[in-house]
Amino acid sequence: MDVKELIIDCDPGIDDALALFMAFASDKLLVRGITTVAGNVSSALTARNALSLCTLAGQDIEVASGASGPLVGTTHTAANVHGENGLGNVNLPVAGGISERGAEELLYQELLRAGGDLEIIALGPLTNIALLIEKHPDVLPYIKKLTIMGGSLGRGNVTPHGEFNFYSDPLAADRVLRSGIPIHLVGLDVTNQALLHGEDIDKMEAWGGPVISDVVKMIRYYQRFYRSMGLDGLKMHDPLAVAAVIDPTLTETTAYALRVEHNDQETMGKVCIIDESQWGNAQLFKNVSVSMRVNQDRFLSLFMRLMRSFS
Repeated sequence: MDVKELIIDCDPGIDDALALFMAFASDKLLVRGITTVAGNVSSALTARNALSLCTLAGQDIEVASGASGPLVGTTHTAANVHGENGLGNVNLPVAGGISERGAEELLYQELLRAGGDLEIIALGPLTNIALLIEKHPDVLPYIKKLTIMGGSLGRGNVTPHGEFNFYSDPLAADRVLRSGIPIHLVGLDVTNQALLHGEDIDKMEAWGGPVISDVVKMIRYYQRFYRSMGLDGLKMHDPLAVAAVIDPTLTETTAYALRVEHNDQETMGKVCIIDESQWGNAQLFKNVSVSMRVNQDRFLSLFMRLMRSFS
């Protein structure tokens, strides 16, 4: 069985936590490192959260802290969704410390060391990835694939046009999507279809065990946010991105050349399809495969199976 080796760039975040646990549990993935970025909470908290989640899951994985804000503009957070500490205000112990390497350094060195066999899953704003390719353009051929949770060809979730991760650093998102890297975009078009219902959360709680107990506490906090919006469950944004790497047949994709609006305040973070009239045949490179539909039953079955391994 082929095992995909990867680095996860994230901003934990409750759904990031669930995504990380899925990656830790899957025998099809090997997490070589975790890099963090400001997003759901500050960069200091996202780094600490990633380390504490590794501790909770019994994983000894290098965690490197990255960008504390977007390439330009104001830092946005989502503490109203994820709690002041980013993990539903659940206090987790931390073993070890943050890497002496920064996120950009870890990404660059590990990608070159792997010689083109390393993938990246990006679950937060794309600032770290944009800085990597800006400062080290020689790294591009070494990125086997980049799976991104972000963006939407339809409506956003922060503004009518902007999804949180792309809205948080639209310039970074634009540069990454137009870099030529082979990209799988798992955005709101499909993650809004991936749901964890209240009855599923009840099942997880019934499994018992100290690890699942803390995970369920985080989920319950997240659930309260969605209940305030009339949904008895969770939209599984980041977990679906990891699931799509574990099993690429879970979603149906369409290839596009894309850009991200980063100049107009009203449409900031909007994902736009580039057509041939804009670039011309010679320059049009449809490097982004966009997930549009998901098999919800198979996704949920995979999620529950992987999470049960921690009970």
